[in-house]
Amino acid sequence: MPFMGNEFVGDKPRRYITQNSELITIFIMATVKINGKEITVEDGTLILDAARQAGFEIPTFCYQARLSRLGSCRMCLVEIAGQKKLQPSCVTPVLHGMEIFTQNETVKTARASMLEFLLANHPLDCPTCDKGGECELQDLTFKYGPRQSPFAERKRRFHEKDEILSPIIVKNHNRCIHCERCVRICDEAVGAKALGGIGRGAMLKETSFLNKELDCDHCGNCIEVCPVGSFMSLPYRYKSRPWDLVETDTVCPFCATGCQLTIGTRNGSVLRVRSKIETGINKETLCARGRFGYDFIQSEKRLTKPMAKKNGRLTECSWEEAISQAKNKLSSAKKIAGIASARLTNEELYLFQKLMRNVFRTNNIDSGSRWTDKRTTDALINACNLSEGGTSIFEALKADLIFIIGSSISDENPITDYLIRTTAADKRKNLILAYPRRIKLDSSATISLKHTPGSEDIVISGILNALQNQAVKTDGSQVSESDIATIAQRMKTASTISIFLGTDSLRFANGKEMLLGIANLAKALKASGKNIKVMPLLDRCNQRGAWDMGVHPSFLPGYKKTNSDGMDCTGILEASSKGEMDAIYIIGEDIVSMYPDAKFAKEALSKAGFIIVQDMFLTETAKMADIVLPGASYAEKEGTWTNQEGRLQRLRRALQPIKAAREDLSILSSIGGFEYKSARDV
Repeated sequence: MPFMGNEFVGDKPRRYITQNSELITIFIMATVKINGKEITVEDGTLILDAARQAGFEIPTFCYQARLSRLGSCRMCLVEIAGQKKLQPSCVTPVLHGMEIFTQNETVKTARASMLEFLLANHPLDCPTCDKGGECELQDLTFKYGPRQSPFAERKRRFHEKDEILSPIIVKNHNRCIHCERCVRICDEAVGAKALGGIGRGAMLKETSFLNKELDCDHCGNCIEVCPVGSFMSLPYRYKSRPWDLVETDTVCPFCATGCQLTIGTRNGSVLRVRSKIETGINKETLCARGRFGYDFIQSEKRLTKPMAKKNGRLTECSWEEAISQAKNKLSSAKKIAGIASARLTNEELYLFQKLMRNVFRTNNIDSGSRWTDKRTTDALINACNLSEGGTSIFEALKADLIFIIGSSISDENPITDYLIRTTAADKRKNLILAYPRRIKLDSSATISLKHTPGSEDIVISGILNALQNQAVKTDGSQVSESDIATIAQRMKTASTISIFLGTDSLRFANGKEMLLGIANLAKALKASGKNIKVMPLLDRCNQRGAWDMGVHPSFLPGYKKTNSDGMDCTGILEASSKGEMDAIYIIGEDIVSMYPDAKFAKEALSKAGFIIVQDMFLTETAKMADIVLPGASYAEKEGTWTNQEGRLQRLRRALQPIKAAREDLSILSSIGGFEYKSARDV
C-alpha cells in the first residue's frame, strides 16, 4: 500500500508518497491562510485557485483556466497581508506563510469600482441583448456592483448597427469589456488568429483584420467565452431568452473526439447548441460542425413515413406493412448482409449485429469506416490495442513527444487538434506531423513531414530502420533521409511517446503494411524502455463503439473471434455485383455517394435481390431501396457512444422523433421480434 506523509524542508512542507520504501512522488507545498482559513496547496498555485479550493469565490472576467493569464479586468483583486496594494489573484502565485483576504471591505470596494468603470461605457441594453439572463457582467453587477453611477458623460459608442463578421457571428463593440477571452481562445486554442485588438484604452476594439469578414473556421468559440453580449450567434439571435430554453446535455454526433454539448430547445425546436465551461473533454470549445451543425435535425427533407417500392416507385406506407415486408424478405433470403453506420448508438449497434447473427444467421456485417477491407481494420485495432481498453487523451498528451500520422486532424478531429495545440504550446513539446497536405496544426509542429499520399508505410519503416541503425530508404515518399534521421533521434531522446493514428491508413492500398509498421515501431520503442501510447483518430462519432459491439465480419462483441469470417463492405458489394446477394440491410450509410468507386457501388446494389435502407434522408442509396424506414437523429434518441479513447458517454434525448419517424433501436426490435423498449433494456 502507498504511504503518504509530510515533513518540513526549512519552513516549507514537503509532501511525499512512498511505495515499497521507494519515493515515487514529491510535491513542494505551501501553507497559506485565506480569510482566516488555513490551507495547504502546491507551491506556485495561483491565489485564485487556492481560494476556490478553500471554498471562497473570487469573481473574474478575463480569467479562463485553459487560456494564458492576462490579469486585465482587475475583478479578482485580493489583499495580501504586508503589501500596500491589492494584487490580481489570477496571476499571483501563493507563497508559504502568505495571509490573504478576499472578502474584506477594501476588496469589496475595489470590485465595485471595477464594475463601475465597466458600466460607465456599457450600453445597458439588457432587454434586447441575447446574453440577458446568462451575462456575467449582469450577474456580477447584481452581486458585487454599485447600485448607481455618478458617470454623466456621453457613453463611448463605436457604431449604431452591429457588425456582421461572418454568416453566423455578429459583433457588438459597444458591449465589449476588453477581457480578450475571444482573442486568446482564437489564437491559443483554435489557432486561427482571426481576432485582434485595434486602438487602446476605452477605445480598444476586438475585431477581425481590417474589420472584414472573419477568415477562420467560424467555430463560434468566441461567442461561447464572451462574458457579455459582444459576440453573438446569428442563427440564435432574438430567438429566445435562456430561461425559456429546455437544455439537454448530450454528445456531439460528428467526429470521435466525443465532445460534450448542450442542446437548447423551445416548443420542440432546436434553437442553439453550446458548450459549457470546464465540461467534458472539450471544456468550453466546440468546432463549427458541433456548434452550428444542427439544421439537419429539423430539415424539411427528413423522412417522416416508411416507404415501399410499388410498380418501380417508392410510395408511403404504414409501419406495419413496412416491418412485415422487411421481416419476410430478410427471413426468406439465403444470402444476406448488413451494413450499419458508426453513428448509431452502442445499444443499436449491438442489437443490429445480434439481429444479423442470431436471427438471420450471417456474419456478413460491417460498418462504413473508410470502406476498407477487414484485414486493414484488424491491423488498426491491433496497432492501437483497442481490445485491451482505452487511452485517455490527457494521459497521451503528457508525453515528451507526440507523433501524428495519417490524419487531417484539423478537419476530421478539430477539438483534438485544439487540445494538442494548447498542450504543445504550453509544455514546449516535440510535435511531429506526417501528412501529405498542409493542415492548421502545422503551425504548432516541431517537424511537419510532407510525404507522398499513400507512402506512410515507407515513412514508418524508415523511422524504424533509423532507430535500429539500419539503412534508411525513402524512395517514392518525397521525404529526405535526414528528416527521417531527425525524427528517429528525437524519439530516441524522448522517454514517453504518444502516437496518434488517423483513418487515412484505412483507405490506401498499403494501409495494412503501414499499420503493421506502427505496431512494430511501438514494439521497438517499448523494448528500448520507453513508455508508448498509440491512440486512434477516428472520423465517425461511434466507430470505436461499432467495433466494440462486434459490427465486423470477423469478431463478436468484445473482439471475440467468430467461428467463420463474413464479408466486409467491399466483399458484400462484390457479391452483390455478381447477383449473389439476396438481401442487404443498410442503416445510416449512403453507400452510393460515399463508397470510393460510386459507379461500382450503384451497379452492385442494383443487382441485389432486396434492399432495406433505414435513414433520416432519402439518400442516393435510399432511392434504390425496396423498403425505406425513417430513423431518428442523435437529438431524438437515448443511448451511449464510445469515443476514440474508449470513453463511454451518454446520449440524451432532447426531442421526440419527427412525425412518424422512429428510434433506430425501436425499428431493430420490431424487425427482430425483440422486446427491447429502450437503450437501458439492451
